[in-house]
Parts: sequence; C-alpha cells; structure tokens
Amino acid sequence: MTEQKTPAQAAAGWYLYLREDPDDEDIKRRFREWLASDPAHVQAWSDMNVTASIMAAVPSVQQTTVISSHISLRQKRTRFSAWKFVPACGVALAAVFAAMAFLPSDMLVRLRADGYAPVAQMRDIRLADGSRIILAPRAAVSIRMTSSERRVELIQGEALFEVQHDSSRPFRVTSGDVTVTDIGTVFDVRADNNATTVAVREGAVHVTSRGSTAATRDLYAGEWERITGAASNSGKQAPTSVGAWRDGTLIARDEPIDVLVEALRPWTKTRIILADRKLANKRVTGTYDLTQPEASLRLIVDAYGGKVASVMSWVDIVTAR
Repeated sequence: MTEQKTPAQAAAGWYLYLREDPDDEDIKRRFREWLASDPAHVQAWSDMNVTASIMAAVPSVQQTTVISSHISLRQKRTRFSAWKFVPACGVALAAVFAAMAFLPSDMLVRLRADGYAPVAQMRDIRLADGSRIILAPRAAVSIRMTSSERRVELIQGEALFEVQHDSSRPFRVTSGDVTVTDIGTVFDVRADNNATTVAVREGAVHVTSRGSTAATRDLYAGEWERITGAASNSGKQAPTSVGAWRDGTLIARDEPIDVLVEALRPWTKTRIILADRKLANKRVTGTYDLTQPEASLRLIVDAYGGKVASVMSWVDIVTAR
C-alpha cells in the first residue's frame, strides 16, 4: 500500500511519530534501525531537525510552504539570510511540518484524567451510582462524586453518558463553558475545535453556557446543539443515530470533509493530514466504518477526486488529484 519514500519524507514521518509518542519503546527501536540502515537516513534526520527548528522559530509560516529541500545542511547553518520559503515543492512534507504545531500530545491530558481511551480503543467506565460513561478513542474525563453532586469534566474527545437519574444528586457534564445537566437520559457530548456538541439519545438534558445565553435550553431525544463561544446552532436526527460511534459507525449528513477527517483521527494511529483546503470544504453524506478508518477516508475523499498518499504507512496525506 505504501510507495517508496525519499529519506527526507521518511525522516518527516519519524519526527512526527517520535514527537507524538516519545515514550514508545517500539517506535524508538524501529527508528534506530531505520537510522542505522543507510547514511542517507542520518543526513536526512539531521536536515529534518534543522528544518523543524527553523519552522518552530517562524510562527507565521504558511501551511503551503516548506524550506527548500535542496539547501545543504552547511548552507542552513551559515547562510541564514539566504534561506527562502518556496511554494509547495514537497506538498506531503510541507503538510507534515504544518501539522506538527497543531498535534496535541495526550501526556498532560492523561495526568489530569480519571478516565482515558487510547487511540483506536473505547473505554467503558461504570460509576458507583450505576451510571455509565463510554469514551470514544482519545477521549478523557475527570470525575468528581460527592454526597450532593456528580460532576464529570469532558477534557477532550467524545463520550456517551448513560445516567441513573437522582434528583437529589444532579449529574452534570462540563466541557469548556458548557454544562449539561441530566434529566434522566442517555446523551452524547463531543468537544472539538473550541466547540461543544450535545445530542440526546433518550430522555432529556438541560444545557447552559457561560458564553451564550441563547444556548440555554432543554434538549429531548433526537435533538442536538453545537455551541461555539457565543454562537450556537441546533437540529434534529434519529435518536438511534446518537452515539453511533459506539457501534463503530460514522454517520455523515452533509458534513464538510475536514469535520469527517477530524472524526476519523482518533480511530487510527496513522496521522491524517488534510493538505487541500478546497477539498476540506466539500460536503459528504454517507455511513462509514470507523473500524476501517483508512478505507473510510478513501471513500470519503474519492467522490471529489481526492487522493490519499501514505508516508511510511504512519502518515496519510490527503490532497486533490
């Protein structure tokens, strides 16, 4: 499935993976084997680190630019004034570099969390009161249970809540400025891109937001609300489709491709990088298999002529053909 890559492209893939999982001994072992297998890999890795340092020092660099790969390491060290950013002479490499600044490490999240689901895995948390929290991959929650209140903070990701209602001890889920209070229900909460989406499968919840008085309302089965700062929008869907990810299903209803790519990322260890802005805004309707995220990615972009190129099988670059 993976075509042969240049040492520079391979080095970019290794940089990305080592940065995201610095404590993974298997990754470090495989990287050492790759590095020792060819002197060209040593040079590519040295150039990779110099290039990454340069990009880290220039926060305004555009996502569609990359430092010219033909500049020698000596030139990079001695001729700073001669460095030039040129249009995408290596689209895949440029996209990898651009993505590095935005790929969050889960290390601090794990330290804060009482519950965390690794990449491509779900976690089922049973609480002492009989309630249940199902975490989607890479979701994290902190839990505080007292005699007067049950409170869960969704730190990141998506979770489905099956709550045992107790009017004397409210069950509340917070995500940023948004608070969801159970009224006896099954509901889903997703935090992404500074927005919180609440959808109800059964029963009802009460939603409030410190940033939006318009978002304060009750939601009933099949209703959803997405809150971004002071703005909010809402709609309806089949109640049974709420939390469909629990069964490995991604349902898209006129969704932009970039939103669907974001939904696929937690389900695969392969880094998905969407390098074409026009393609990102195309809208898709369909049902996709989350247990086969790479196949689903190709199905999503194929209708619009999108292409998925693998870098060392660990990074998928999505571009228009």
